Amino acid sequence: MTQTSYVPEPKPVFGPIEISALYYPGTEQRAEWDMVEQTLPHIRPLLGWYDEGNPEVVDWQIKWAVEHGISSFCVDWYWNRGVQRLDHWVKAYYRARYRHYLKWYIMWANHNEPGAHSTQDQINVTRFWLDNYLHTPEYYTMDGYPVIVVWSLDNLDRDFIAEAAQNGETLQPGEGVRRALDISNRLAQQDGLPGIRFVDMYHSWQYEQPKIDIARDNGYCAQMIYNFDTISYHLAPETRTPQDTPTNFSYDLVMAASRKWWEMTSRDPKFPFWPIIPTGWNDIPRSFENARIIHSRTVDKFRAVCQDCRDFCERHGFSRVVIAPLNEWQEGSYIEPNQEFGFGMYDALRDVFCDRPADGWPKNILPQDLGLGPYDYPPTVLRKTSHWDFATDTQGWYRNPYGTAYIKNVDGAIRFFRTQSKHAAIRTRIAPLDTAAFSRFTVTMRITPNPTMPPNGDELVRLLWGTPEKPIFSPDFVVSFDASVTTPAIQDGEWHTYTLDLAGHPFWNGHVNELWFDSTQLRNAWTDIRSMSFE
Repeated sequence: MTQTSYVPEPKPVFGPIEISALYYPGTEQRAEWDMVEQTLPHIRPLLGWYDEGNPEVVDWQIKWAVEHGISSFCVDWYWNRGVQRLDHWVKAYYRARYRHYLKWYIMWANHNEPGAHSTQDQINVTRFWLDNYLHTPEYYTMDGYPVIVVWSLDNLDRDFIAEAAQNGETLQPGEGVRRALDISNRLAQQDGLPGIRFVDMYHSWQYEQPKIDIARDNGYCAQMIYNFDTISYHLAPETRTPQDTPTNFSYDLVMAASRKWWEMTSRDPKFPFWPIIPTGWNDIPRSFENARIIHSRTVDKFRAVCQDCRDFCERHGFSRVVIAPLNEWQEGSYIEPNQEFGFGMYDALRDVFCDRPADGWPKNILPQDLGLGPYDYPPTVLRKTSHWDFATDTQGWYRNPYGTAYIKNVDGAIRFFRTQSKHAAIRTRIAPLDTAAFSRFTVTMRITPNPTMPPNGDELVRLLWGTPEKPIFSPDFVVSFDASVTTPAIQDGEWHTYTLDLAGHPFWNGHVNELWFDSTQLRNAWTDIRSMSFE
């Protein structure tokens, strides 16, 4: 084993087509990895259950990416009225030694609640971009313009149209988002930049001309799509087998759908739709009821998709492709080196798109080859407790990414924001708790609905629990509601104490080691919890 003190200097390789990659900074703590380890342990990254906020980890990611032809990351970036989350990777990137080898740019994941966008907020978020990112040499540009991808055109448009209506104005569809982007461009120009190139994240499995027209005519320079999941099933019906369902089908459908999608979306060369290379889907780690699984993905099939995409780009004159995505581990969309495929996916990408150097490809080196690492987060400490007062932190509870935007401690309570309606909001794992000692569960909390989405009166407070013998996930990865109790939710913005009766429940037995809690199924509602307790 060769000993070294740091990640070796990257040796980038290049080709005629630029490769960017969607990067999801979704592992801010070990608890996020735990969901993967508990359900799909065989996909463990070759960097381990890595600390994504460690600059040395980022330097390994940069080295491996550029040595396989990837020159930029489009990073999921979250802002909701000044509240940021999952920005740990970007902070680590700006402390990484090799950051000048890899550009990055924002994918503003603005899937925020109604009313979250406004003139003042657009000024604030743009000012943040300008003060922190857009002038740095590492930030990705096109023709001198910094690039920002926006997840939801509709959300911006909706809120700016509503804001105008409050001021007595009537805006047509598209005019709201134009107003938002004009604010950002004006501020960028005042700051010495030529403006900002905005890219629309398209959302549909059909290529709908009105969607294209609104984006093209109101300030966007291009479009792209985040992933192929349901698109593949609908777009390539002739490739389906009798075993395929909308939530479980082969990567063969993805391969066929990709070719159709690239051709279908290349109609307007003046308003390009960036070709994507889909990396699959399997969201078992996050699923609450039914996962969506794309199976039978292999290195050879991924190589074929890459070759198809290169052929398409050369026929149509495209000079940029996007890996979609690189590392959505919790959703099963990844090609970053891992135990399942090794460097196979990266090597396939490089072999298809890059020009082989005269002295051969850079050697794939692991940290342990050089006596470096490991970079894992410390194992999750299972609290031995039956009571949570939330006086300081979240005390071992963490968000379910499909159901909760973020979770934090605010004024002696945990606060989280509900984004989806069918997934449990928060989870925790605990040291085994003897059910014989407890007969009820109490929680003191308030639920504040969004003004635009009033409650309908049938939402429930739900506690689910798991034991080693009967986990919350069944062996086929479907969540069981057998071990759960409910009570009606009160959504009036006031504090209430709820009592959920456990005595006599047929599955309240043995030793509980996992808890999921759902305060409400109402979308865009806020929950504050002061305390939880088994009694």
